[in-house]
Amino acid sequence: LPRPRHPNNGVLTAKIMRHINNVVGVEWVVEGKEEMNFDSGAVVVLNHQSSLDLMALMEMWPILKNAAPIAKKSLLYCGPFGLASWLVGVVFIDRSSKASRADVNSAGREAKLNKTKLIVFPEGTRNSGKQLSMLPFKKGAFHVALDGQMQILPVVVSEYNFLDVRGMRFKPGRAVIKVLPRIDTSEYTKENIDELVELTRNRMLETLRDISVVDQKKID
Repeated sequence: LPRPRHPNNGVLTAKIMRHINNVVGVEWVVEGKEEMNFDSGAVVVLNHQSSLDLMALMEMWPILKNAAPIAKKSLLYCGPFGLASWLVGVVFIDRSSKASRADVNSAGREAKLNKTKLIVFPEGTRNSGKQLSMLPFKKGAFHVALDGQMQILPVVVSEYNFLDVRGMRFKPGRAVIKVLPRIDTSEYTKENIDELVELTRNRMLETLRDISVVDQKKID
């Protein structure tokens, strides 16, 4: 890649990586693509299930165009994967560091300035329980949105019914990526941030249950 960390690097990489889905037999269906077409910075929040979420990002990135996932800093040292992540513009945060909040805020300011869509998993860790549920959301992404006066774009990925994490079994399947309408944060402050978090999580949880149940019926 001739221009390290340039936004186009992520788009190009995503277009290449998407061909892996054809090899492993995973069909991705993106609903609400029009919600990703806007020219301003935003905080994109997704539910987090497994490493397969990376392939969901590959489906979204060419539509979002100027995007930057936030990831834990330890991934930077994962050999070629870490280097590739750095080249495409992933923002690495050391969660154990006292400076992590400042780093996130700095990423938020740059996102607003450069009209970047920051991609965050607010659950903070993987939730592969397949109980049509989500872990409690951490507030970091919402603080960034409020500080930068940016909208929140909720995105929900249906449960991976074709993936057995505990049994380490994988079979061909289908997943739905549902992009919800953006949430305006202008009426929220740090005082009522909990309301913003709850609103976002409730909308995403309701959508997760809807698309996972509907998608399972189609498979059956």
